[in-house]
Formats: sequence, structure tokens, C-alpha cells
Amino acid sequence: MKRKPLEIKKQILKILKEEGEISVKKLERKINTNYQTILNNCEELQFFGLVKIYKTKEKSLNGKEYLKIKTT
Repeated sequence: MKRKPLEIKKQILKILKEEGEISVKKLERKINTNYQTILNNCEELQFFGLVKIYKTKEKSLNGKEYLKIKTT
């Protein structure tokens, strides 16, 4: 059964409240949905000023940048 976008956004905000900041990949695993869905919902939350999406290289095994999300 397909989840509603509002339900996914609520889950994202709940996890961010607990974690403070988290990578998109970890959110993907915790919420059990795909990367693009997480990114689209986080971009909408960023538009409303609830979260911030940023790139980081910290603790990256391959040296590539990856996206992290934190509450504002």
C-alpha cells in the first residue's frame, strides 16, 4: 500500500527530532522508501523552512560528497 506524502514527511520530522541530523541514505533505510522520495519530501520541507539539506564529505569512505539533513 502506498503511503501518503504527509505520512512520510511526519516520519522524517520525527526521526530528525530524535537524531538532530541524518544522511538521506539512513533516512531511506529507516523509513523504508526510496532515495528520491526522501529527497523530494525533504526539499519540500526545506522550502517551508523546517529542515536544511547540505552536502558533506565527513566520514565518507570513498571521499564522495553525500547529502545530510538537519532541523532548522
